[in-house]
Amino acid sequence: MDINYNISKEILCDQVADRLEQMILSDKTQVGQKLPSEQALAAGFGVSRPVIREALAILRARGLVTVQSGGGSRIIVPEPIQMLDVVNRLTLMRHISAEEVHEVRVQLEVMAARLAAANASEEQLERMAEINREMEKEKENPKLRARLDLEFHQQMAEASGNQLLSIFILSMNGILQTMLESVLYIPQAHEDGISYHGRIIEALRSGDKDRSEAIIREHLMMSMRNYEFARGQTEKQEDAAE
Repeated sequence: MDINYNISKEILCDQVADRLEQMILSDKTQVGQKLPSEQALAAGFGVSRPVIREALAILRARGLVTVQSGGGSRIIVPEPIQMLDVVNRLTLMRHISAEEVHEVRVQLEVMAARLAAANASEEQLERMAEINREMEKEKENPKLRARLDLEFHQQMAEASGNQLLSIFILSMNGILQTMLESVLYIPQAHEDGISYHGRIIEALRSGDKDRSEAIIREHLMMSMRNYEFARGQTEKQEDAAE
């Protein structure tokens, strides 16, 4: 790895991290390889070892390197789960509404359903059916039930065959988990989810894109109506308590 760069004195660790990131991204064959030692990196960039340590910490936060048990850092591929954390924070801190989340979710999942109708394997469809059966057993555990619900939709996204679409859908799971947990206190919501999931599997198995899209739209609209009802009930309880 060529590390002979001239670095200015302003925000050294950020600049070193950015240069290292450029080098990593420019040659993806380096994934899995060990980075040069802190001493070698410091010499190559003409900075101190503490600056290199800070730069490596930045790269770890970006999901590009990991610390090896025997010392040193190794180049890795960022995990999609990191995007989930970022989107969850943005949604909360920018006060993005449930309605906005729903609008984006519908568009993404409609695309996923249409692609999955063409690309889903029997193994993937069976996994979706297995998740649905697990959901039936978890009626009294909203947290686990919500997690399984999201896993079902994530499996459909993966069945689409579009990796980026799957990552985008995964990125919304943090905020959707909370929304689903609130909905699942409504008895009918549990049965609605199970029923719609069964219909989605049948539509995907048939390969009918239009039918798959129609069912996923209907399912997500019902889910949003349940959420709005649950939110209304909570607000009434809060007003009564004041």
